[in-house]
Amino acid sequence: MANKTTLKDIAKIGKILEKKEYTNISEFRAYSDIIQSYIDETFFRNEAIIQKLVEYCEKSSRHLDVTFKHENQIDLSVEDIANYIKYSKKVVEYAIFSEESVFNHTIFVEIKNIIKYFLQKSYKLESLRNYETLYKINTPEFHQQNETFKYIYTIFDKLTYIANHLKCKYLEKVKQSPETSLKFFNDFLKDISFLSKSPEDFKSLTSVIDLITYSRAWHYIRRLRNMLEHDFADPNFGYNISFSINLLFIIIGRITLALDRYLKNEEGMSVLFDKLREN
Repeated sequence: MANKTTLKDIAKIGKILEKKEYTNISEFRAYSDIIQSYIDETFFRNEAIIQKLVEYCEKSSRHLDVTFKHENQIDLSVEDIANYIKYSKKVVEYAIFSEESVFNHTIFVEIKNIIKYFLQKSYKLESLRNYETLYKINTPEFHQQNETFKYIYTIFDKLTYIANHLKCKYLEKVKQSPETSLKFFNDFLKDISFLSKSPEDFKSLTSVIDLITYSRAWHYIRRLRNMLEHDFADPNFGYNISFSINLLFIIIGRITLALDRYLKNEEGMSVLFDKLREN
């Protein structure tokens, strides 16, 4: 593998994982590490794709007012964007689902199944694959896209409230208040910290989450979510957020892989929970 991982490399890794042509779990994990580093560099450290997504979003009547420090000097076509997202989505999917041991925590079982449901849906519905057609609000495709985005976005809330519930139950020995108002980027890390493998692993997890939540990709997705929730959709315009839905999946998938890597495994969590119950 070259020093700088390319989209072509990622496509090759996708085929290896799809056909399970790796020899053992260590080799699989090595491929997963390459995938995660590639996602970080391509979508969170580099802003070129996100700038193009903002421009593309504006062409489909979504004006998000996302600004960038530097003007994009990389010439990317819509087809280029489609390929980056397509192959990145594929390898993230394989990294999560090729091995049953990945992200198999009982506490996250609903989240993993939401991800699985989205992926199945994304291959069945034309509206989740088509990035060119602009759908008006009287079409089923418009609503399929919006409801899919909103549903998978709920994963951030689920992660946040799961972490807080576990902290309340096992560390603080109190019931989670129904009045509790939590935000993923403010509360998740501090509440989930006691489930990390070690202080060093928690530091690594924090670095990943911070990289994501301070990125333009995160800002873009949050602005779009707020627009879908609160703004008026003009019946005279057509809309398409297919790219954005898949970017949201890539973000969630990257977080999922970080949790799998830096939190205790299922057995480790069970041992810890039993110990905390006794205290």
